[in-house]
Amino acid sequence: MRRQYGARQGITRKIAAVIFAAAALFAGAAQLGLTSAQVPGVGAPGGELPSGEGVLTVGVVGIASTPLPLFAETAADRAVVSLTYRSLTRLDASGWPGPDVASAWSVAADGLSWTITLDPAAHWQDGSTVTAADVLTTIAIASELGTAGGYWQSITAEEGDDAGTVRMSASRALANLPTMLSSLPLLSATQFAGLSAAQIPDSDAAKVPQGSGPYRITSISSGGAGLVRRTDLLASDQAALAAAGTSAEKIALYFFPDAASALRGWTTSSLDQLVGLDIADARRGTAARGRTIELGSTVFSGIATNLRPGSVLRDPRLRAGLAALLDPVAITNVFGGSVARTPVSPLSWGWSALPDATSGVDYATSLFKSVKWKQGATGWSLPSGAAASLEILTLPALAHPADSAVAAQAAAAWTAFGIPTQVTELSPIDLTSRLASGAFQLAVLNVDVGIDVDLYPLLGSGAVLTGGNVAGIQLKDLDVLLNRARQPGDRAARTASLVALQKWLAETNYILPIRFRSVELLSSSRVTHVTPMLVGEPESYLRAVLSFRLATP
Repeated sequence: MRRQYGARQGITRKIAAVIFAAAALFAGAAQLGLTSAQVPGVGAPGGELPSGEGVLTVGVVGIASTPLPLFAETAADRAVVSLTYRSLTRLDASGWPGPDVASAWSVAADGLSWTITLDPAAHWQDGSTVTAADVLTTIAIASELGTAGGYWQSITAEEGDDAGTVRMSASRALANLPTMLSSLPLLSATQFAGLSAAQIPDSDAAKVPQGSGPYRITSISSGGAGLVRRTDLLASDQAALAAAGTSAEKIALYFFPDAASALRGWTTSSLDQLVGLDIADARRGTAARGRTIELGSTVFSGIATNLRPGSVLRDPRLRAGLAALLDPVAITNVFGGSVARTPVSPLSWGWSALPDATSGVDYATSLFKSVKWKQGATGWSLPSGAAASLEILTLPALAHPADSAVAAQAAAAWTAFGIPTQVTELSPIDLTSRLASGAFQLAVLNVDVGIDVDLYPLLGSGAVLTGGNVAGIQLKDLDVLLNRARQPGDRAARTASLVALQKWLAETNYILPIRFRSVELLSSSRVTHVTPMLVGEPESYLRAVLSFRLATP
């Protein structure tokens, strides 16, 4: 008998300023000089964490609260979930999806439905098989919660015609479905039968860890968690272990209430890895020992231009000239991340190397003169003869220093070039209002483009009406490229479509690119085979833990 869960149609991606604020945390860890208390609502007892040769020790900034898929609230929760639960797919370092609970998947010719085949070797801790019912239950709960901005509300899921399969469909082709499935750790349908999403976190069922991942919890407290590798690993797990040679049989997670205590823990102990520090603290950590490894985020930062009729920046040569005067490297040197050429991360499977952008005052001057701007003793003037000036909007410097630095650098460079540029700081509400109404010239913008990059909500003609396309650009040829890039296909086909889009965007500079944000993972010399990777959340780097090699004495 089939069970089907329908949902509202249409997918929207909210574009807003990304605010990284430190949350107030409490409690501590039993080890590294902190105190311990059992996590409320989790049945596994607290206790000493594992230690010894085959143990990987990982520090996380955050205290465990609800280490359960879909309900994880803190970095510690997400770290535990990454190790103890499985999703249908698992991403490689570039963000391309591979098998996890799903052993295979295929898409219909019209691109509107996918058939997912489950690996019969995937089991829960109690030995029961992971089934289609578990998948349907998880999607239903995700839909009820509005997870991923309501993405799962647009998916209809049902048991497939063949045993051990699930069919998923939507109103439009979703190339990113296999990638999105990687961010949806499965819950047990049996364990949470009859419970609504609101009832699950405080239920008795949630107190008993029942994961499907490569590790299981042996102890957990507000100070840390002990985990041991399961013996019933999947084929992909076995392959990773074989390649690593010597991998972690056990993991000790240490939870720190704040960055300061985490940094002290790193400098005064033998932690193998530490995640959750900002770039400044990560550099302080490497001054003591170890190295940093980039965990690239999906947040693209750039300077949006208003290209609506009447804008002075509609000619792409002007935007190229402004971009030629910027120095993104200076921003990444201070705030970290990767220099962006387009809104596709250099760590992504879809990224393509493009010719370096030409920079410098002479180049910018030639571009401005080519569009009949006039350079005088007091600065530049428009073809009409009016004096040129610009305004760049940004969020307040105190809460958003990186955004403020981008705006300040741009204003200084453009003013020195001869175009007086004013920086205007606005609250998030006021900035959003100005962008939505098109009442701006330029604005520092942060956009989560997703691991499987979909730029239509940012630049597509239809997105002007929804508020995503803040530039206001509407071009049929661009829409064709944007839509091709979001069509299902194999890796080669999808890469080719993204390459074509990146070339277009690099030539047009609708958004002057600055960087992709990132977090730096601290790692000791004891751990190798750890590479930079693209992640949705920093703690999800632990998805690759079976491939890490531990040095032997």
